[in-house]
Amino acid sequence: MIGIPFLALGLLLVLSAIAGARVRGRDRGPIVGFLLSPLHPATWQATFAIVTGFWVELLFFALVSSLFSAGVSLLVVAVGVVLIALGIEASRVFARLERRRAMAADPRPLLAHAYRPYGSGPVDLLSALFLDLARWRDVLYVFIALPLAMLEFIIVVGLWVGAFALLTVPLSGALSGPGAAAGGPSVAPEAVAAVALTAGILLLLIAASVSQGLMALHRAVVAGLLCTSEAALLQQRVQTLEGSRRAVIDVEASELRRIERDLHDGAQQRLVMLTMDLGMAAEKIESDPTLARSLVLDAQGQARHALAELRDLVRGIAPAILLDRGLVPALSSLAGRSPIPTAVNSSLPEGERLPDAVERAAYFVVAEALANVAKHAAATRCEIRCRGEWGRLVVEVWDDGGGGATLVPGGGLAGLAGRVEALDGALAVESPAGGPTTVRAEIPVVAGQPVAAPPPAQTYWTLPDQESR
Repeated sequence: MIGIPFLALGLLLVLSAIAGARVRGRDRGPIVGFLLSPLHPATWQATFAIVTGFWVELLFFALVSSLFSAGVSLLVVAVGVVLIALGIEASRVFARLERRRAMAADPRPLLAHAYRPYGSGPVDLLSALFLDLARWRDVLYVFIALPLAMLEFIIVVGLWVGAFALLTVPLSGALSGPGAAAGGPSVAPEAVAAVALTAGILLLLIAASVSQGLMALHRAVVAGLLCTSEAALLQQRVQTLEGSRRAVIDVEASELRRIERDLHDGAQQRLVMLTMDLGMAAEKIESDPTLARSLVLDAQGQARHALAELRDLVRGIAPAILLDRGLVPALSSLAGRSPIPTAVNSSLPEGERLPDAVERAAYFVVAEALANVAKHAAATRCEIRCRGEWGRLVVEVWDDGGGGATLVPGGGLAGLAGRVEALDGALAVESPAGGPTTVRAEIPVVAGQPVAAPPPAQTYWTLPDQESR
């Protein structure tokens, strides 16, 4: 029974050496890699990651265990829930650090598992914190990682210290003269130094190999507990795209029905009246020229109204200013038509054009948000923010109204959310009771047309019924 821990430790060392050989074998082969392992940067990266990781794990273990202990003790009051929530979020921070640390063995990125979003209300927040399995896996890892980190630390530090201790024996001068074992022959210092040097070099090679191997095994543990596989991520991606595509089909069908209804109730009726007036004018042109002239003037007015309605309809499909001048001038035009004083804050490079689908989605998100502000928010001030962040277009509409806005199924913003999600983007509404409200859309930009790093933002105000800048 006493030998079982030593057997397990020996098995771990063998597995670490094998894993280290596989890591080195990618470049030079296992034998050459083993001989050159102390000079390889990955060796020292792995050693540094293991040594520092132990202390970081010890710190987070103490923090998370203290928060959970205090939270459970105070669970009868709200403070306990807050402390447990802080412990869960601290575990998530530690998981993020561990994914980065595990890349010391292999620079390929690790894919974090998908966390449930916080949402906009207290119920969504509590559900995200306490019902998300991904977060509880992070908590579990904090308590599992401490014994693993301690074992890694002891093995690595012990091997490196032992190796350097043996290598310094020939230089220490501790064996200045012949030594003799009790009742045995004397041993020459040169022989002791040679044996120590040989053992030190061998232990140095083993320490380098085991350090890389332990880090590779550590990466495997992190990948199993804190990460998602590419297959699972792809499956989730497929499901998301299927849902967004269905949402786009529903949105487009709704748009077609709206266009058909607007044409039938608006322009079509005016064109019918125009045809009737012109027909009556043709009949009366000889018998009653005055009446015919009046009918022609009425027909002219009907034609103007029909043209205006068609122009408004086309603006709802593809605004001319958006097609001709780009997103920022189009947003300025929307701000100028808003009954609420609206600021436009844009940090996009002047003159940069984005893909048509991206500009259209951003434009209609802002248009719908401004319409909701004018109808429901009782706001006195509004702001449109537009910027680029790491290849994503971020558009926000902020107002100082009463808040309480939500994404209602079947509503205008819900339909636009489907349009944004079809472009791999996301739309969110932050609107606590009492305000303010922020509608935020993030839309990825197609490769080849990136949103560049912005210059200092340009802010200007457009008042109702004024032209944009």
